[in-house]
Amino acid sequence: MNANDYKKRFQEVLLNKPHCILGKKGIDDNEGFIKHVQDLLKKHKIIKIKLLKTALHGEIVEDIAQKIADNTDSYLLDLRGKIIIISKHPVNIH
Repeated sequence: MNANDYKKRFQEVLLNKPHCILGKKGIDDNEGFIKHVQDLLKKHKIIKIKLLKTALHGEIVEDIAQKIADNTDSYLLDLRGKIIIISKHPVNIH
């Protein structure tokens, strides 16, 4: 995939429904979630994750988003409200 393909893919992911949802278990008590995100990244290259309010456990969304990116060796592309978009490769979306 070249840079234009990634930008186009980012736009598609942005407009479509989330690939997965992080719920009340949160990220710390949920090893299966990280594995699931890694599998989705292999398949889709760019994915959208929705965080439920119950997933925050007093943390701020930015910290959780960065944790997910760090634990999956991915890049945080976009954060809008409780919606996170991450990619296996760095993408310049602007």
